[in-house]
Amino acid sequence: MHRQRGFNLMELFITLSLAAVIVGIGAPNFEQFRANNRLTGVANDYIGAILSARTEALKRQLPVALCPSDNPDAPDAECSDGEFTGWITFVDENNDCLRDDASEEVLRAQPTVDDAILPDSNGVCLSFAANGFRQVIAGRATVTRTVFCDDRGNSPMSTGSNESAARGIEVQPTGRAAITRNRTTIAAWSGAFGVACP
Repeated sequence: MHRQRGFNLMELFITLSLAAVIVGIGAPNFEQFRANNRLTGVANDYIGAILSARTEALKRQLPVALCPSDNPDAPDAECSDGEFTGWITFVDENNDCLRDDASEEVLRAQPTVDDAILPDSNGVCLSFAANGFRQVIAGRATVTRTVFCDDRGNSPMSTGSNESAARGIEVQPTGRAAITRNRTTIAAWSGAFGVACP
């Protein structure tokens, strides 16, 4: 007796149909998962740089600053007045919140972030005094709020949710920093601090 092996046409059709349904359901969720991970990664890197700057200021008993940079990986990396698409944390010995001297040691550098991420901040410099407190540098707008968004903006994660797709970072006068995903809080920053999802 001859036995047939493999799939017949009907079995193959059913298998492919089921696979298409599963992929159709999973693909949009996977894309949102990737977008959320991208935003979370950048926000965590940024808050890590803030915490590192504050810790180094306390440890070294010197001012340490964090600023956006167009060339963060270069040996002569400098501060720029743009958005936080890349940044450097450095020992700011002359306390001007500008890395204008190559002798000012770069402690941490963040290369340019993904083009899909849109940052906005209310300043161009975050400086910590030797006591770890955030300080104001004359002539340089101090960062107190930064938001990282993508094309979803400050939209809710799900219907009726107050959890935002965006990530907001707030730096207190004491130097402590925190991430928020509260839509109401992030929306309020737009009016009070001029920080919003572009």
